[in-house]
Amino acid sequence: MQLKRRQFIKTAGAGLAYFAGGAKAESSILPDDYKDSERKMIFGWTTCLTYETGDRQQGFEYFSRLLDEMKAHGMSSLIVMMASHGYFSPKNHGIAWPVKNPKLKPQLDKKALNAVEETEFFSKVIEKAHRLGIDVYIEIKYLGMIGVIEGYPGIEFSTTSDGTYVLSIRPEASQYEKEAIESLQICCDSDQAHAYMRDKIRDVLERYNNLDGILLEHPSYNSHNCYCQSTQEKIFQTTGKHISEISEAEFVNWKNIRIRDTLIDLKHLIKSINSQFSYGFYTGFSPSNGDVAEFQRNRGHSIETLKQVGFDFVMPYCEGRHGDNETKEIEKVTEYLAPLKVYLHTTIRRKPPHNYPLPPKGPQYVKEMIHWGKGYFQKNERFLGMSFFNEVKIPQENRQAVYESI
Repeated sequence: MQLKRRQFIKTAGAGLAYFAGGAKAESSILPDDYKDSERKMIFGWTTCLTYETGDRQQGFEYFSRLLDEMKAHGMSSLIVMMASHGYFSPKNHGIAWPVKNPKLKPQLDKKALNAVEETEFFSKVIEKAHRLGIDVYIEIKYLGMIGVIEGYPGIEFSTTSDGTYVLSIRPEASQYEKEAIESLQICCDSDQAHAYMRDKIRDVLERYNNLDGILLEHPSYNSHNCYCQSTQEKIFQTTGKHISEISEAEFVNWKNIRIRDTLIDLKHLIKSINSQFSYGFYTGFSPSNGDVAEFQRNRGHSIETLKQVGFDFVMPYCEGRHGDNETKEIEKVTEYLAPLKVYLHTTIRRKPPHNYPLPPKGPQYVKEMIHWGKGYFQKNERFLGMSFFNEVKIPQENRQAVYESI
């Protein structure tokens, strides 16, 4: 399927913006002759500079071939993860672009070609993608990495009521990794954590100012309440109550407001760097009990507060966790996320990373999901399309199944 013109969409809460396909547009205003019948489904890859690449060092040549391949098969959107997290990608750790902020430099992935000024190549990837009519988005996680404590010594992490960290270090981690607690989720209630995220986002977006947009994964309370010192202090500041005095319902409501305000602040930062950046967010998941609303509220991602942020699109997770009910659960999540626009994060790896138990995916699964997606696109005007993850870690037969089916 070849996208021959940029398609326009209404954003959720912030005027009009564009998302994917065709030649670069100079305006975000809907053309006079725009019709819903011209709507085209967006397909693309989600890939990585270093995450899950092992010892391979993908450079411009790798991405150049990928972009040519995408163009030939009608794909119009590329999402690139700009960092590796050692918990899931042990051979790579950290930021994969040449940061300028000295507080971020301890987190550089020293193996990443793109992390060194002399071998930086991602800027050329963006330029070529735009020549081919392919939009490029980056993904940044609200997460600490190796070295974060060196630059932000007061940073705090998600903490349980007994004072332990929410996430554990993998047993085979090096001593440096354990001391750096790189796998832990930073808490958005921590001023140092939020300053770190603002620094990281500003650093990458000022360098790659011609991107089409940015996707954030997290902040989130990870289905837990946090009891770090920063959370306790902010609860007292806003409610006048000690953390032990507020009810569970009050705590859940408070978490959603905190996430909302954090995301609004980051939106203001992002749009101040380039007002044309699209703002996306990973959210939307159906847990094993199927209660999407409860799961989202506990994470701090209620639809009521997400609507107030004003995202251009959101990306719910499609990871094959629900067997024969997968598409039914995805539709349930999409309906929960109304009125936000949805671009589906579709995992098609055969083998997941260690400590990340997901069912293996084969070409039949890929074909069935795309067949469903095409049908659902016709029924739901908020459903934009599908991005397939992780491009660097899928078998050839899965890749071929994508190209044959879209």
